[in-house]
Amino acid sequence: ESSTARFPLLVLQHGSGDNQKTWVEHGKAHWILDSLIASGKAVPMIVLMLDGHPPGNGRDRAAAMEAFRRELLEDAIPLVEKIYRVDGDRSQRGIVGLSMGGGQSLTVGLGNLDRFAWVGSFSGVAPDEAVAKAIFADAAATNAKLKLLWIGCGKEDFLLKRNEDLTARLKENGIAHEWHLTEGGHSWPVWRDYLADFLPRLFQA
Repeated sequence: ESSTARFPLLVLQHGSGDNQKTWVEHGKAHWILDSLIASGKAVPMIVLMLDGHPPGNGRDRAAAMEAFRRELLEDAIPLVEKIYRVDGDRSQRGIVGLSMGGGQSLTVGLGNLDRFAWVGSFSGVAPDEAVAKAIFADAAATNAKLKLLWIGCGKEDFLLKRNEDLTARLKENGIAHEWHLTEGGHSWPVWRDYLADFLPRLFQA
């Protein structure tokens, strides 16, 4: 790559009880992405993994989500932009996560479509209701900004019903999305497969 090349940015989030290292340690995200880039299936990209502030120690879900949103948008992304050659265009920004991180990706991604065009959730929890209402209020505007909304869940996953409810609402409200119902439960073999499916879709013209 030339020294002036700029790269897209993907935010990749873990689940509750895990931390920013888990997608590498258990998810093998670096191997999956290296392999896809080497075979020409995915574009080179910068991946940001942030400690997701799980709700706990008396903090409720809304406060934890707000802490994550602020840290990501006000601290982490500006820092990454300072250090690395990141393409600043929203069409070159994606966010995805598993379980709790899926809910964070849906809430922060869909709640900030001026910043993210690619959003994904693996066995995730639903986005905050205020965000859901806002994207449903103007489906045409939402669809115009979204390059991809990718949602996957396993048939044996305890969050399956919540994902089915969410995709039913998206359909009802005319929000373009992809729904991937697969074999498996709430587990790493499922999420590694999802990541391998999701990455090649990103940042394609």
